[in-house]
Amino acid sequence: MINSRRHYPLPIPIKDTNMKKVLTALVALSVSTVALADDSRGFYIQGDVGHSTLKTNDKGGKTSAKGFSPRLSAGYDFGDFRVAADYTHYKTLKDHEQDSSYTLDSKIKLQSVGVSAIYDFDLNSPVKPYVGARVGINRFSYDHDYRSVNFHETESIRKTKTGVGVLAGVGYDITENVALDAGYRYNHLGKFDGLKVHSHEVSAGVRVKF
Repeated sequence: MINSRRHYPLPIPIKDTNMKKVLTALVALSVSTVALADDSRGFYIQGDVGHSTLKTNDKGGKTSAKGFSPRLSAGYDFGDFRVAADYTHYKTLKDHEQDSSYTLDSKIKLQSVGVSAIYDFDLNSPVKPYVGARVGINRFSYDHDYRSVNFHETESIRKTKTGVGVLAGVGYDITENVALDAGYRYNHLGKFDGLKVHSHEVSAGVRVKF
């Protein structure tokens, strides 16, 4: 249960263009060392189909939502080490509470951009396990509508928070430039006015190096 009966000032919504600017900056940061690369290394893009469990908890209780969470990444492969920027869109989390005295409907939307540092273990085979860490910038949108006898309250919150995460998985090289990827990620997405948000994610995708 999300406890949201307190009043908040309505912040100015964050425009989508800001998220695009942040993603562009993170991509530029992740590939800024390209001059150090040799011919065996290169830029890559990766698309993943993921399934995430998004969870929240505060003093009022816990909520969770499971669903499709696509992710797009772009980065640079240094051989055994990769740096990548990514964008992830999470399933909207909805909550409905009702009894004889009140009705509460709430909705949480979450988008995330981040930079990951990833180490690939070279086993002299097409199979390469990996581990990594991630720093993300997360856009949080929260809306609720509370109704009771002779009382009606609506609330909207828009905030951006920094979060951290870890990841692990395995890649399989189909060719020198194309690899399949399967992995797991845990992300602590931030604390929003006492509401802690985190996610567990599994995904599979394709990585193409240029």
